Amino acid sequence: MMLSPGVVVAELGSSAVLLNTGSPAAAYVSPTALGWLQGQPPAPEHHDQHAHCLTQWRSAGLVSSGHASTAPAGPSGSGALEAQAAGLTTLPGHPVLVVAMSDACGFCGQLTADLAANTSCLARLGASVLLVDPTGTRLLGRSVYTPAYPGLTRLGQDAARQGTPTAVLLSPGRPPEVRTGFAEVSHALMTLSGADPHATVVEAPTSCSVNVAAAPVDAVLTARVGGTRLGIAVRGPEARRIAEEAAGAVPEDGYTPVTLTLERPETLHLLFRGGELLARARTPEALRQVLDSVLAGYARYATAERGEIPLLCGAAVREGGDAVLFPRGWMSDLVTRARQLDRAGWRLRPEPYTLLRSAPDTATLHLPGPDGTGRPGPAVTAVLTQAPETGPTPTRPRLLASIVNWIARPATTDAVHTLAAALRPVPVLAGTWQEAVTHLKRSGQADA
Repeated sequence: MMLSPGVVVAELGSSAVLLNTGSPAAAYVSPTALGWLQGQPPAPEHHDQHAHCLTQWRSAGLVSSGHASTAPAGPSGSGALEAQAAGLTTLPGHPVLVVAMSDACGFCGQLTADLAANTSCLARLGASVLLVDPTGTRLLGRSVYTPAYPGLTRLGQDAARQGTPTAVLLSPGRPPEVRTGFAEVSHALMTLSGADPHATVVEAPTSCSVNVAAAPVDAVLTARVGGTRLGIAVRGPEARRIAEEAAGAVPEDGYTPVTLTLERPETLHLLFRGGELLARARTPEALRQVLDSVLAGYARYATAERGEIPLLCGAAVREGGDAVLFPRGWMSDLVTRARQLDRAGWRLRPEPYTLLRSAPDTATLHLPGPDGTGRPGPAVTAVLTQAPETGPTPTRPRLLASIVNWIARPATTDAVHTLAAALRPVPVLAGTWQEAVTHLKRSGQADA
């Protein structure tokens, strides 16, 4: 068996994690399966298990058989859509993006929210965007000559068979292009608006981010951080003023997917990253300070130095002490209990990425120091992670494999190996976020 391009095997003692450095795909590798990856043939009693693992790894794109496909040539998938689009006889004389949508698709829900937030940009778009779902076709941007509608609608309906959202870009004088998935469709919208998709933050939606984005926003502002564009949706004039002052954010800078959301629904100012609540601030100044930290976190990630390992997780830090890591999914729950944790001596870091370094003398993971001198900051003394709701209690190697999978993609092979090696001696506590809050409060009181 052969590893797919960009896939690395990082050993965790007698077991390992099989991880794609370019996309969020990974698998735990048991000691027996690690031997197979290292070239050992399976024992007769393990043939079924070996076949199952191979099937799972191939379906996740982690390994390949090493043999060229013998499937017959012919139009299928994207090729069939491109051929169908090329055969349309009635087309406008300007670019058209036909997007297959579905009410049951969470990615489409986020795309719909982003489109609504970019209403003013779409009104000036020199192209047409047709959103096709089972209930009909909706036009955004430039108008389309009526006779072109039936063929474009059928194209969108057929594109839905490849999954949603899937888009077909039709440009005069150029062959049709198929774009699949939230990120690719968003990139097409940015390109049509004149923005640079390669210099724009696009994050994968979650069910929580769709819920946060669903309500109307007053504007999407564009901040430039570390050479990249970042979309900040604002609800209310005060949130807009804070975003403009803190981030230098400007409106109407091409199509911009929403990354951060600022609002003040009642007495607190709220800052969301996608569906994660990053902070609840009582004053505009407090919100501005948090927003400064978040934007600085994006800038540090964009200019990460060699040896820094970015993780998609949260961190709680004690002043002059240690740090613990926890899953991103716990962020909102822990933020709502930030005052309790603060009384116990713990401060939640709102940064979008947790950057870590491995100390060269001890291999201990630590956060970068706050002074920018390169001196190590708080050391990671524990990782708190979610225990599975059903099934047997996971073994420590399995937990370590899931934590290595927190590494932000794209990742380097060296960073994956360094992270896996540095995590081996770190205590890992599996449970719920409620148990994590109790643990942090108790540890803070014990050290008081």
